[in-house]
Amino acid sequence: MNNEMKTKIINILAESLDIPDSAYEEATNRYRDLGEWLHDRSKAKSAQYNPHVFPQGSFRLGTAIKPWKREDYDLDLSCNLKSGITKEKYTQEQLKQLIGEDLNAYREERGIRDKIEEKHRCWRLNYQDRLNFHMDIVPSIPQAEDVILILKDQMIKAGSDEFYAHNVSELALAVTDDRHRQYRVLSVDWEISNPEGYAGWFELRMRQARELLKSRAMVEHVAKVEDLPTYKWKTPLQRCVQILKRHRDVMFEGNPDGKPISIIITTLAARAYRGETDLYEAIDNILARIGDIVSPKEPRVPNPVDPREDFADKWGTREGSNIALERNFWLWLTQAKSDFNIITSSQDKNLIAEQAMQKYGARLEGNALSGIAGPSGVITAPKSYQIAGAGKPWHR
Repeated sequence: MNNEMKTKIINILAESLDIPDSAYEEATNRYRDLGEWLHDRSKAKSAQYNPHVFPQGSFRLGTAIKPWKREDYDLDLSCNLKSGITKEKYTQEQLKQLIGEDLNAYREERGIRDKIEEKHRCWRLNYQDRLNFHMDIVPSIPQAEDVILILKDQMIKAGSDEFYAHNVSELALAVTDDRHRQYRVLSVDWEISNPEGYAGWFELRMRQARELLKSRAMVEHVAKVEDLPTYKWKTPLQRCVQILKRHRDVMFEGNPDGKPISIIITTLAARAYRGETDLYEAIDNILARIGDIVSPKEPRVPNPVDPREDFADKWGTREGSNIALERNFWLWLTQAKSDFNIITSSQDKNLIAEQAMQKYGARLEGNALSGIAGPSGVITAPKSYQIAGAGKPWHR
């Protein structure tokens, strides 16, 4: 099979995992509605603190994928109260409860049936309608200047340009977490997060595909790619992350607590990306490079916008060892390479379709694989195959 056909197969696979633009648009409408409501001083207590609601995670990066064996989409948001609240006057618990009260009032006014759920860092708001979402809203405030200076210094030491490090560190936030030892007391020691800084770093990695992004802007009839929402960039890096995350989901269907977390996969893939415009070459090269990017010493997978933070910090903990987090990562990487090779080397349409279903949870139908030589033009998974047993092929 030539590279052109390999790229066609991987593109088909990626497109089958991507969520429709309408889902992104619906998510945007919902978080904007929440943001506008929180600015209404007649309704929201937090309105006086200049709230800023924005997406983070896969929706922000344009790497969201269709839910795997569940009905709802997961939209991660940050609610940053930009003025009037400081660590010296508010505890993490007080900030979280303030946002929680407003979210509950918002839920009641919008007729959302399910009560909000409290998670360690966030509040979860569940929608039950045409396109089911749950929104995880993380309360936050701007990070203190002394912390920003430390972050800037650490980024420079890690190799970042001073101007870039300054701009990124200025976006850092202090977030709530009920597992934090100072959660209920006044303290300047809060967890650090920088979702906007990370998104900017990820976009820089995507921008290596300069000519591709120019063509995307032309297709969408905009002056420059920055005029498009990130999910419409559709770069090979975004596609690679989507494919790798879905492969992980299927492989660890029976062991979700032991799977490699998305931020590790996303960060390593972005570091390994070299601006390839061909999707097959991009994912082939990324899979080949990822293992060498993991550091043998801590931090194993450093946060690019906070080099002191290790995304793989749980690997060395007792809990992480009990569920074999590091071992599972390497097992996944080995399996991902093997399965990628199988699906891009076979000449058998049926085998490709079967592997796409079993290893990526993707159904390739109709004439999607036309042009591939093989014993059959029918592209279906075997009738005996049941999606509930998708984990079985891993045990050979």
